Amino acid sequence: MADFVDQQFTKEEVASKVLEQYDEQITRSFYQCVMGGGGHDIHFGIYKNETDGVKESSQHTTEWMMAQMEWAKTITPGMHVLDLGSGHGGGSHAMAQKFGCKVTGYNLGPGQNSLNMERCAELGISHLVDAQVGNINNPLPQEWTNKFDAVWSCEVLCHAGDKVSLFKELVRCLKPGGVFVFSDIMGADGADEAALKGFTDRNATTFMGRPSMYIDFVKEAGFKYVTWWDGSNHLERYFRNMLSQIANNRTEMNAKGISDQYLDNWVSSLTERADIQQEKGVFAWGVFVARKPGQGEL
Repeated sequence: MADFVDQQFTKEEVASKVLEQYDEQITRSFYQCVMGGGGHDIHFGIYKNETDGVKESSQHTTEWMMAQMEWAKTITPGMHVLDLGSGHGGGSHAMAQKFGCKVTGYNLGPGQNSLNMERCAELGISHLVDAQVGNINNPLPQEWTNKFDAVWSCEVLCHAGDKVSLFKELVRCLKPGGVFVFSDIMGADGADEAALKGFTDRNATTFMGRPSMYIDFVKEAGFKYVTWWDGSNHLERYFRNMLSQIANNRTEMNAKGISDQYLDNWVSSLTERADIQQEKGVFAWGVFVARKPGQGEL
């Protein structure tokens, strides 16, 4: 199973490592428990209440990203959203249910896509959501030019080898005036890459972005920058909640074939992450909003 100690990968290498990290049956079970709390929102969380755990906080993130997207552009039934790196489909499901829009997931893992579509059938939204296998490190389909009203991406871009090239592809695929909303785990501005080892040892990354970099990247790609919401203060609590999920669900995860060695490696890296975040704040995380210029807009 995925362990990437002291490794970061090229644009050409990273796709196979992402599949290893996320799409094996055992690793899917791990992430759904430890980050999703059994749900389909597999990403970092925003804490609103003292009792929130990984599941509730992850759902809050999805809700907050939808609010940011709707603030930048009104999303209505009949519109089409691209969910870039859709994973287990939590974002796709939420957008289809809230807005009644069509959502196309674009995701490297066929196993994750199957889980996504199984959940769509349970929710009665299969007519609104589809999930395609695709690699964000390759050019996006040519037929997608000016196709989408919005692009959504939740904690995927750390796996993109050339972020500016990908953003330029997204500009091409959006309709004029279309909105791009994304979150990502990053290094804090000024953080040394070596300080991020607690994350990169467990995740298939190329290089970790920085908030200021992403703002520059969206502008360089041709987007109009709208805003950046900084949620970095939620990270330490989320890392420690992940540790609690491992402690409380270890027996269940062992029964699903997840080894103690794999879990112990995660405990080590998460403890390192939480401690260094508490001491030095080396990780950043939050939500960015950008917009493709409208017709005649400079």
